[in-house]
Amino acid sequence: MTSFSANPFVFIFSAVAILLVVLYFAYGTLDRLGLGSRSARAVVTGKQYNPPGTTYNTNIVAGRAWTQSHETPGTYAVMLRVGEEHTVGLVSKELFETLNTGDRVNVTVRQTRITRKLEAVEVTR
Repeated sequence: MTSFSANPFVFIFSAVAILLVVLYFAYGTLDRLGLGSRSARAVVTGKQYNPPGTTYNTNIVAGRAWTQSHETPGTYAVMLRVGEEHTVGLVSKELFETLNTGDRVNVTVRQTRITRKLEAVEVTR
């Protein structure tokens, strides 16, 4: 008896799972790799601060649990409207504090190939 004939489902499931992972990363690469950027004017429609925090990950090594912590930095995000499309851009704390809803800013944006989503690369006054 070969290992494949013992339980073919395991091999088929593994092959399909690996194929799906490869397709997912290929899709992401094709959608975003080498996009051209353009400058535009945008209107600030909102602001959001995400405070810093700590995440924990537990691994079992040699039968013992090891918990590792990872510090996550705080982020300052502004919601933007570029023409009729909405997107989010990350900014510095100093710029975040000076911006208000309705302010006009300069942005560098790029549009993904497949999903046609607008991504803000840089936000300036």
